[in-house]
Parts: sequence; structure tokens; C-alpha cells
Amino acid sequence: MGKKLTYEAVYDQIKQNIKDGVWKQGEQLPPLEQLSAELGVGISSVREAVRILGKQKILRIEQGRGTYVEHELSEAPAARIDFLERATMLQLTESRLIIEPELAALAAVKATEEEAAAIMETARVMKRKIEKGQDFLKEDMRFHELIAKASHNEIMYHMLERISDLLIDSRRKSMKWEGMDEKASSYHFLIAQAIMQSNPTQARALMKCHLEDMLVEFQKGEGEIGV
Repeated sequence: MGKKLTYEAVYDQIKQNIKDGVWKQGEQLPPLEQLSAELGVGISSVREAVRILGKQKILRIEQGRGTYVEHELSEAPAARIDFLERATMLQLTESRLIIEPELAALAAVKATEEEAAAIMETARVMKRKIEKGQDFLKEDMRFHELIAKASHNEIMYHMLERISDLLIDSRRKSMKWEGMDEKASSYHFLIAQAIMQSNPTQARALMKCHLEDMLVEFQKGEGEIGV
């Protein structure tokens, strides 16, 4: 799926403006409402793009004051910025590998019939959307959230909830990898099936394989930069 999400287009435009010198290091960006009007997009898309650029240290967000250019992109080439973002995603996926297989195993043991059915239905909706070439980010996120809830472990669930922003960034990248959406959909269905069958060993193993696939792709990206 090569189509850009709206906030990604805003992200690219803000980076381009900084690169072109429209906004220089230390300068304040226009208010989000003004950027929203100028770019013809919703303010939520602008806010999301600014948030990601803030995490990458390209922008500096000061509560109550505004948003400022932290670094000139000429001082941090695009390849380097992309590497830093991938490094974050690599570490995130490594962390998920520690947590999520066990959540899937717990869900296979503790999920109610209703919870297991909701997990399976989300996997099916995601599959249908992929077949139609539709955006499936919402279902992808919901699938993993439902499994975390079905584990009935409040601490683990809230740990994932706290990194939900990073999880969205991870999905945003992985959705663009060729063949990954179909592969993810297949894993989701098999994981859901294992949970419905109360098979923790299978649920754990499938979730581990699913995340290991993502880890390999992020590692490939790191190697391409040559760092």
C-alpha cells in the first residue's frame, strides 16, 4: 500500500520547508491552526506530524509557547534522520518481542468467549480491508490492543498503552513493506484461531514469528544506511 496517510504528507512538507530554509533553526513555526489552513488538512494530521518530528528532535515543542525548529536538516541529512527513526522502531520491536508473545499466551488461557470472538472478527475485518486495498491501521492496532486486554494483566496492558504513539509509527512503516500486509493478516488470523482454541503454546509461537518478521525488516533497513 503505497498511498500516503495525510499526516505523512504534512510531515514531508514540514521537513521540506525546513530543508528549503522557510523555517530556520531556532525559528518558531506558525500555530497548528494556521498550518492546518495553509496545507488544507485537519489539525489532527498537523499535530501528529509535529509530534513525530518532535520525537526525531527536528522540532522542539514547548508547552504554552509554541513549536520551534531544533535542527537544520542540512546538519542532519535525511538518511541519518531516517536511520534514527528506524533505530527507535528496531528497539520497539525488540521490546514487543519480549512482551507480546506472552500476552498472546495469556489471552489464550484467560480470554472470555466474547473477547476471543472480538479478536477473530478484527482479524477478519483486517483481511477484508487488505483484499480491497483499504487502510487497515485501525484494525491492526485494535487486534493487538484486544489481545492485551484479553490477557487480563492490567500492568502489561498499560505498558503497551503508554507506547501507543510509537506503535502507530511502527505500523505506519511496516504497512508499506511489500507483502507484509498479507503476511501480517495471515498471522493475525492464526493467532486469533489459537486464542479461540485456548492454545497458549501456539498463540505464543505465532506472535513471536509475526514480530520476528518485522524485526528482520527493520534490521534490513538499518543495514541499508550503512551505519
